[in-house]
Amino acid sequence: MINGDPTFLLVHGSWHIGDCWSAAAAHLRQAGFPVATPTLAGHGTDCDREVTHDDYVHSVIAALDRLPGEIVLVGHSFGGSIISRVAELRPGRCRLLIYYSAFVPLDGERVADSLPVPLLAFLEESAAATHDRSVTLPLNLFTGAFANTADPNTAAGLHARLVPEPSGPIFEPLSLPRFSELGIPSAYISCAKDLALPPGSFHPGQSSRLDTPQLIEIDADHEALFTAPRQLAWALLEAVRPDTHRESVAA
Repeated sequence: MINGDPTFLLVHGSWHIGDCWSAAAAHLRQAGFPVATPTLAGHGTDCDREVTHDDYVHSVIAALDRLPGEIVLVGHSFGGSIISRVAELRPGRCRLLIYYSAFVPLDGERVADSLPVPLLAFLEESAAATHDRSVTLPLNLFTGAFANTADPNTAAGLHARLVPEPSGPIFEPLSLPRFSELGIPSAYISCAKDLALPPGSFHPGQSSRLDTPQLIEIDADHEALFTAPRQLAWALLEAVRPDTHRESVAA
């Protein structure tokens, strides 16, 4: 183990870019931790969206390999599938894996396998309607189920920061043959007001796939990185060093 504070490597989910972590990242830096927030392949404002899950993983590996010391890998939503695969490739670099309202796919499973039928239908129909099979998240779905604790004007401003999502990786079977044997400590952050999936989908549905994770709940929606960044930062710090950094992110 390498002494000193690790670096938080924050991996965004669908429709997001690395800058979406900016508010939470500021709180982590204020607490004295280095932070990196890469943008996944296919998630720029003007880029090729016909990418694979491997491309996502390579985006994170490239960022990780530029960082010194130990890493706390954090995955939001779809990002959970990415940090699991990154951990298989760089197990010796990972001090902790943190899943925040995130998917924890099993070996050979698709993220699509954990989605409800109506959401799957929306993704498939939307992808079929675009030339590059990307999917734009409708404002009403974002405000009603993702950033549901924000007022309408704030939610609309947050929605404007999103980008079209490549659909291909959602339907890819993922190879995770060694994940259950890595022995890397994990934590799961669940959000009490998360409406992005049916109740219980994230916790305990996804969290129970981890081996005795530290469980942390915050009073926030799926978009806590936007709508409750201070609470989310507290949860991330709590996962790394319980009780140590509470004051650094206090209101």
